[in-house]
Amino acid sequence: MNRFIIFTMVLAMLLTACATSRQKLSPQARVDLMTANEAYTRQNVEEAEQYYKLVLEDNPDYAHALRRMGDISLYNGERFADRTVEFNKAAYEYYDKSINVMEGFEKKKESDMADIRDMKRRKTSAWTRIFKEGEKQADEGNTAEAMKIFEAVAAMDSSRVEPLIKLKTIYQKDLEDPEKAEEILLKIYAKDPNDVLLLQELGIFYLNQKDYAKAKTFFEQVKVLEPLNVNNLMNLSYCQFEMEDYAAAKVNNQLVLNIDPLNIDALSDAKYIAYKQNDNAAALEYLKQLLSQRDDDKDYQEIVILLREAENYTELITYATKWHRYDETSKEAVQWLILGAQMTNNKDMMQQYSNILKGME
Repeated sequence: MNRFIIFTMVLAMLLTACATSRQKLSPQARVDLMTANEAYTRQNVEEAEQYYKLVLEDNPDYAHALRRMGDISLYNGERFADRTVEFNKAAYEYYDKSINVMEGFEKKKESDMADIRDMKRRKTSAWTRIFKEGEKQADEGNTAEAMKIFEAVAAMDSSRVEPLIKLKTIYQKDLEDPEKAEEILLKIYAKDPNDVLLLQELGIFYLNQKDYAKAKTFFEQVKVLEPLNVNNLMNLSYCQFEMEDYAAAKVNNQLVLNIDPLNIDALSDAKYIAYKQNDNAAALEYLKQLLSQRDDDKDYQEIVILLREAENYTELITYATKWHRYDETSKEAVQWLILGAQMTNNKDMMQQYSNILKGME
């Protein structure tokens, strides 16, 4: 046992000697460092923390002490859940400072590079733990606390957009402050104007605000980056439709149908575009495609009206019959069947559905 303690102390002295070869410490600080390392080896974090702080009082840029203070703070963040933000923030700052110091060394050893890589991982871990605490507070309805945490992690690492997106959501949904939400989104956009998810987020934001012109500009940027993105093409077509640019809306809607011919939403949109362009023949074809995939009272109502206008009573009977089979309680379907029978001079059918209609009254 005594031999192990002596070996540990010798190892600590060697580590201290190596560490101080590039960074100056006073004689007392060297003793404090040796004591801190020995306590850390024994996992006495309270004593180790006390002596590492003394080392940092002597030299605030002492990399090894900064790293160990980061390790201790990260550990304390796990031990004390109610103070996780405080300790993980401290860990992040200690690691950040130690990394900066070590990256400034003129001749870095492989062990230095390994230490830097390890600290970068731990620094990211500390940041993530704080961020997750913000998510937890948001989920629990503690909006003010969540915002405080998200603002803190955003300031800690300005390259990360996740906390800004969380803040945007809070301002948009919880606080109903679209102007602040927009401000944050544009701040994120300035960081990476080619981020497809962000461009879509901005487009949808303006779409929800009914600012179709602004929304369109972002959906158009996504189209350049991802020309086969079906959801984006549909959003772009929708904006153009609302702006009454029906020709452009049709082009993008058709791109969706080229990719996914059975897309019910795209077929429905195509039908409305055709109506706006006074192209009833096209609307009729889209309705047929829709009714080949689904039964819908409104679709049946629209198609029989178009078929009557086209004086195509044979097909009118076909679709009115399908409508009646789908919904035997629909008087309207029966009435259309009677009309079709009259116009095709089918007396037996007219009598059949006239009796059915009387039974429904």
